[in-house]
Amino acid sequence: MRTITRVATFLLAAGVSAAAFLMAGTAANAAAEAEVTISATNGANGKEMTEPVSWTITKLDKNGKPGKKPTVQEAAAVLKTKLKPGQYQVLGQAKGMAAKQTFTVGKEPVVRTVTFGMSEISIKMITSKGRKPVKDPIQWEMLTYVKGKPDGGKRIDIVTGPTANFVVPAGGYVVRASYKGTTADLVVPLKAGQSYDYTLNLYAGYTEAAAFNGKTKVMQDVTWQVLREKPNDKGEHEMVAEQVGAEPKIMLREGKYILLAKHGEMWGKERLNITAGEIEKIKVKLTKDVGMPVVTTSKVAAK
Repeated sequence: MRTITRVATFLLAAGVSAAAFLMAGTAANAAAEAEVTISATNGANGKEMTEPVSWTITKLDKNGKPGKKPTVQEAAAVLKTKLKPGQYQVLGQAKGMAAKQTFTVGKEPVVRTVTFGMSEISIKMITSKGRKPVKDPIQWEMLTYVKGKPDGGKRIDIVTGPTANFVVPAGGYVVRASYKGTTADLVVPLKAGQSYDYTLNLYAGYTEAAAFNGKTKVMQDVTWQVLREKPNDKGEHEMVAEQVGAEPKIMLREGKYILLAKHGEMWGKERLNITAGEIEKIKVKLTKDVGMPVVTTSKVAAK
C-alpha cells in the first residue's frame, strides 16, 4: 500500500511540474509578444477615420523586404493585435486610398497612426547594381523641389538609418542621401494617397591607393585628397573626399577625379576613373616638384 501511495505521489508531482513548465512556456511566449495598435487619420482634415480599414501587416526580412505571407490581415477602424519583436510593414486601404508605414516591435506596446490622403515614400540604398541594401546608418534629407536650384529647396525632415520613411503632402521633392562622405539626390514627384518604394543606386566604386618614394612604399600617414577633375571658374579643384593613412580605401560615385597624395614636403597625383561596383587600385609616386593643384579649402561632397 505504501508503494502504491509513493508511486501516485510521484506521478502527481510529475504532472504538476509538467503543467507548471507548460504554463511558464506559454507565459514566456506571451511575454515575447508586444501589443500593437494602429489607427488611421484623413490627411485632408486630420480627423480620425471611423469606417473600417483593410489592414495588412507583413514582417520584413533582414534586407527590409516584406515576406510573401502577411502576418496579420484584418478589417477594422482601429487595428489591435500582438506581434513578436522585429520590423514590420503595415498597409492600410480605404476609400480607394492606400497608406503604408514601417515600424519596429520590441518589448513595449506600439502605437502608430497611418495618414491617408498624404504621400508616403520608403527608401533604401545600394552602392551599385547587384549589391544588397546598405545596412549602415545613412543621413536622409527630405527637401522641397525647386526647378533648376538643387540646393534651393526647404528641408522638410531629416533622419538617420539604413532606410527612411517620409509622409508628406503631394508635390515634388528631393531625397538627399549622405553616406561615407558621398551625397546623392533623387527627385521624386509624389501623388496624394499613394505609397512609393524607392531604391537609390549610389553608382559607387572604390579606390585603393598606395604612395611610393622611389621604389619604397610609404608606410607612414599620407594625406589623400580626391578632387573633381574639372576645375571651377577660379581654377581651383573642389575636394570631394579626404583620408589620412598609408593604404586608404575611398568610396566615390562613378566619374573622373584627381587623387592627390601629400607626405611632408612631397606630393604626387594620379587621375582616377571610378566605375560603379569596381575597385580602382592605384600607385602614386611622391616628389618635391612644384605645380601641385590648387584645392578649395571646403570639402564638397561628391554628387
